[in-house]
Amino acid sequence: MQDMTGEETVTAAGYRVATRAEFDAATDVPAGVRLVADRLFKRWGGDFVVYDPAGGDDGWLLIDDDREQIIGETVEHLGRLKPEPTAPPAQGSLF
Repeated sequence: MQDMTGEETVTAAGYRVATRAEFDAATDVPAGVRLVADRLFKRWGGDFVVYDPAGGDDGWLLIDDDREQIIGETVEHLGRLKPEPTAPPAQGSLF
């Protein structure tokens, strides 16, 4: 089995990696994230975006000129998140 790339890890978590043009055209960006992104673009620019469309107005957003850098930072962020709880193993008798 081959390890996932950083971008595959980010995508599997439901996040999006986009160019600025793709981000501007996207319809799944929460309103609060779009507002923050617009301010960041005006102040610092940036060619690439990683965002969480399901994260709501306080969701994940990284903007930078270095695509690999923001993907790597997002992978680190995902590694710090608590895993979703799993159901306890089923208990039963072997007889």
